[in-house]
Amino acid sequence: MLLGVLKDNGTITVDQYKRLMAEHQGEKVETQKLSKIKQPIANEAQVVVKNGIKVKSADKQFSAHIGGRVEAHAAWYKSDDFDLGDGTAIRRARLFIKGTLYNNWQYKLDYDFVAGGTKGIKDAFLAYKVNDSVQLITGNYKVPFSLEFQASSHANTFIERSLAFGLSPGRHLGAGINMFKDNWSLQAGIFGNKLHQSNAGQDEETLIAGRLVWLPVKNDDYFVHLGVAGLHSNNGDNTSLRLKSNPESYVASTQLVDTGAISDVDDYSQIGFEAAVNYQRLNIQSEYIKSSVNTGLESLDFNSWYIQSSLFLTNDRRVYKKGKFGIVKPQSILGQDGTGAWELAMRYSEIDLNAADVIGGIERNMTLALNVYATPEIRFTAEYLKVLEVSKNNPTTDNASLDLGQVRMEWVF
Repeated sequence: MLLGVLKDNGTITVDQYKRLMAEHQGEKVETQKLSKIKQPIANEAQVVVKNGIKVKSADKQFSAHIGGRVEAHAAWYKSDDFDLGDGTAIRRARLFIKGTLYNNWQYKLDYDFVAGGTKGIKDAFLAYKVNDSVQLITGNYKVPFSLEFQASSHANTFIERSLAFGLSPGRHLGAGINMFKDNWSLQAGIFGNKLHQSNAGQDEETLIAGRLVWLPVKNDDYFVHLGVAGLHSNNGDNTSLRLKSNPESYVASTQLVDTGAISDVDDYSQIGFEAAVNYQRLNIQSEYIKSSVNTGLESLDFNSWYIQSSLFLTNDRRVYKKGKFGIVKPQSILGQDGTGAWELAMRYSEIDLNAADVIGGIERNMTLALNVYATPEIRFTAEYLKVLEVSKNNPTTDNASLDLGQVRMEWVF
């Protein structure tokens, strides 16, 4: 070998030759040891246990994510006008599986054990990803309407959605298209009944809906969100429609405003306007929804709106993607030399369900909230809510009020 030739020619001394040979032998032994260490197999699937169980094939064409959510609520009510009982409740107990097939096919099945039965089936859809911007979707999913409704309850700032949620269409069976670009998005679809509604030999309603979102300003520090949504339904063979809203609290399981069954309904339409401004740790958000119900003889107009703001006390901010707000991910983890994310919030909301002879009531609420995002999966919320007024054109109940405190513990896995 080369070292032997160098020694014989006198280029290196005998001592140098021995030292270099010893080093060479050591490197061979180390190389042999490393070669015996098991190397990753290229075709092994990847399994991650974080935020649920996530499995992905080696070629990344197939994936599955199993997870869920548990929410526990407690509430205390004080009122001279309403008889509401303090108590506790499991608000949601969900289990879901979602993922991809052959890269482009997407699926999700989400079930809420608290709702139970067919009401417990939330998202149950298949989608096809045409490209990075276009998705075709069919199944049971959210009708594209309302900024607040499109976001997960875990991503919304308050324990319950605002009074305006009483005019939200909810989830329906249908099919549609979603288009997402850097500064705008468009969702549209055609739907039938809600999944738990039985047609009992009657024609289902046909509901057409669309939502357009535009971000005229967007950079790393702030953005402006503007949106408009609309829907129209022929109401099928149904002859009635009911609109109602809970008092932004779940435990009492009651509605302070409720139209009851509106009879002789031919069709109904809704329009909604959205606006949000986010500047670093500060967020301001508002919506207005108008619902017009046509009974053939007259058009009944109902409306609701809210405005809210929130401010993070820590160096955190709300997450926003594809025309809706996402789950807050704190910069530090509470319990691991961190504080988590702390957020103060305030909301005013109002709903008017009075129109002509239909006296559903008017309600106005004010809410103060504190959110503690301990981790991306664990969140605690405390709220004080003041029902400023409930009016039903009835002297015995007009100007009724309610004070309530409520808390929530939420764990997403």
